[in-house]
Amino acid sequence: MYELKNNLIKLVKILNDGQYHDGNSIGETLQLTRSAVWKTIKKLQNYGIKIDSIKGKGYLLQEPLLLMDQNEIKNHIAKNAEVTVFETIGSTNQYLKQFKHHKHPKICIAEQQTAGKGRFNREWHSPFGKNIYLSCLYPFQKDVSELAGLSLLTSLAVVKTLHDIGIHNHLFVKWSNDVVFDSKKLAGNLIEVQAETHAACQAIIGIGLNVNMLHDEDNKISQDWISVRHMLNRYIDRNDLSARLINNLLAYLKIFETQGFENFVEEWDKVDYLKNKIISLNIFNEKIAGKVLGINAQGYLLLQLPDGSVRICSSGEASLIREEIY
Repeated sequence: MYELKNNLIKLVKILNDGQYHDGNSIGETLQLTRSAVWKTIKKLQNYGIKIDSIKGKGYLLQEPLLLMDQNEIKNHIAKNAEVTVFETIGSTNQYLKQFKHHKHPKICIAEQQTAGKGRFNREWHSPFGKNIYLSCLYPFQKDVSELAGLSLLTSLAVVKTLHDIGIHNHLFVKWSNDVVFDSKKLAGNLIEVQAETHAACQAIIGIGLNVNMLHDEDNKISQDWISVRHMLNRYIDRNDLSARLINNLLAYLKIFETQGFENFVEEWDKVDYLKNKIISLNIFNEKIAGKVLGINAQGYLLLQLPDGSVRICSSGEASLIREEIY
């Protein structure tokens, strides 16, 4: 685990013009030895970044690449939020767990996770330099029991961010945390809450968003997926997108802290992927099926069972059975 170095960011910016650059000129610009330039190039290649190397011409990035820039992100978000960007880390959520009784939001972003997790302890594939792997530690003056709906709210903040960059149609959230586009997974989140006292706790909100990934070269993803780059057909500046996401998330959390989830039910209803569909829901060791009626003011799923009764579900894994309504 180590923070992203400025030399790595600057070197990638030099190479990102689509031209060949030799080691000497890069070294002069960055005040590095030719050997140090070569080692940095090798590091990028070891991370899976494709770099063409021709003797006498130098190095060429085969695909666009802009690395996360901590200072650039800080300049565009709320001043009371701390931001740390890591080159590689086990898990951004796990990193934030060490900070107890924190007074202000703390953000951790990584270019790569080696042990990223989604819900139900599933692996979250985190290739270097492709996507957004972001966690936010947020202190609440609330009891843990008052945080129902937090996962849904986080998904809505992701949707708002995507709306901000021009993605509107076919964008939905599958209860409780999957952002989908044309039924393909685009983003997910993992909420972990640490209780402090009866009236205070802190939430660690992990978000994974597919941004510039075009191929699953390692065959690590077991479901249909899509990225923002696929959707907009252009390379995405993750610094800008991360700053937008952080600002939207913090704004939503501020409202949630004082007013709860009830104010977001109408917003959720507009992007509810499961509403009026027939699903199967796994709840621990129980499996039930029914028609989704929507959610309640706490963000719990309202499931109409075959006998007509309605069950309120606070958790579970939903699978689509039929798209059409009863």
